Amino acid sequence: MLARAEGRGRVALPPLPAGRAEALLAPPWIPPAALDGARLARAAARFGVPVRLAVPAALQLPLARALHTAAGRGGRLTVLVGRRPSLAGLAPEGSLYLDAGSLAPEAALALAAACDDGAPWVLAGVEPGGAPPPPLLSRLTAIALEVPPLARRGAEEIGALADAILERLAARGGRATPALAPAATARLIAHGWPGDVPELEAVLARALLVAPEDGPIAAEHLVLTAAGEATAADTRAGGAPPAQLEALLTELAHELRNPLVTVKTFAEHLPELLDDAELRARFATLTREAIARMDGLLENVLGFARLACPTRGAVELGPILDGVLADVAPELEGRAVQVRRTGTTAARCATDPTYVAYALRNLFAGIAREVPPREEVALDTSANGIVRVRFRAGGADLGRLRRLLGGTPVGEALGDPTLLPLAFTLARAALARAGGGLELVPEVGGATTVVVRLPLAETRGD
Repeated sequence: MLARAEGRGRVALPPLPAGRAEALLAPPWIPPAALDGARLARAAARFGVPVRLAVPAALQLPLARALHTAAGRGGRLTVLVGRRPSLAGLAPEGSLYLDAGSLAPEAALALAAACDDGAPWVLAGVEPGGAPPPPLLSRLTAIALEVPPLARRGAEEIGALADAILERLAARGGRATPALAPAATARLIAHGWPGDVPELEAVLARALLVAPEDGPIAAEHLVLTAAGEATAADTRAGGAPPAQLEALLTELAHELRNPLVTVKTFAEHLPELLDDAELRARFATLTREAIARMDGLLENVLGFARLACPTRGAVELGPILDGVLADVAPELEGRAVQVRRTGTTAARCATDPTYVAYALRNLFAGIAREVPPREEVALDTSANGIVRVRFRAGGADLGRLRRLLGGTPVGEALGDPTLLPLAFTLARAALARAGGGLELVPEVGGATTVVVRLPLAETRGD
């Protein structure tokens, strides 16, 4: 059975064979950590709950086809193509796969309505670390199958996946499965794999053709792309850790997406707005606000890039905090958040004042966005080298804030940056470069304290 066009922006694909589907939803094709997500995704089909496929683009369609088969959905899998595909006349018992990030705003709204109806079953692909468009965001958070890029999977996983691919290819050709020489395995593990699993399959398929049938596949039988070698070299090089850089870029893209949608919506509806003065004025205001927000975000990131190598010197924290609070005063006042200061204004540290000011400004800007209106933020500088920021949130807001701040146990440094908003990521990165760090201390009763630790000033009396 072949794919079949189904009108504008739609293609119908036949289901995968059951054995192939089960293999794709198990190690080594997906990592062991993804098994729970795969199990929940299969079960979600019964209730029509949409699933987010947070996997590399090259794997989204194969995994969507595997889920369609494994979940027992009848008929074909419909694939939506392009920014404005047609949603009319979809079979309610079928499944629907699409790249969520490619949809136009009005198409995303139409798909959100289809998710509400529960028919057909929606499998929405996004890149790892990415997010669906705003109309779909809340509908695609409950169930997710998450698979990291191949370059971020462990050496044992890559080796096992290569063996499984060779076994499958050899079975197609009716020959015995060749072994991989140790040097060949090491080269596969060291590669950056910009094309992910399909690139690995293509490399091994060629190696199977050129290698002797009575011997192993050697390193010289592997033809790898220069782009993949460069990616691997960047991963091994010093400087900014790739995971942190990826997290930073992901958060920046997420922060920019909403204002960009506003600007795009205004542009797409410009003809209708020309005759409505009230709508013109409203959209003009929203567009100016969106552009100002994007400009501020980019200027903040550029400010981090412009920071010179940090220098070490005695610094008084009081004047720095005065300037920081003056900078974020409009955001705090807009949410009626009060700051209560305790401790001494003469507290000191020994680091670069530019870095400290940049980090604290981002920390307070992030807190101002996350703390509910009319709450109090307590700022304490009783000890040299320590800034404590204590705040309270209630109910779901507290849980969300702790997830954003990393949810680390008492006394442990904030680790994985992927859940942090951009302001917190930049604050932590600047502090790390200046020799400091952040800790999160949850308290009984719903309060949370963020502790900023800075190098101590080497002066008498400290």
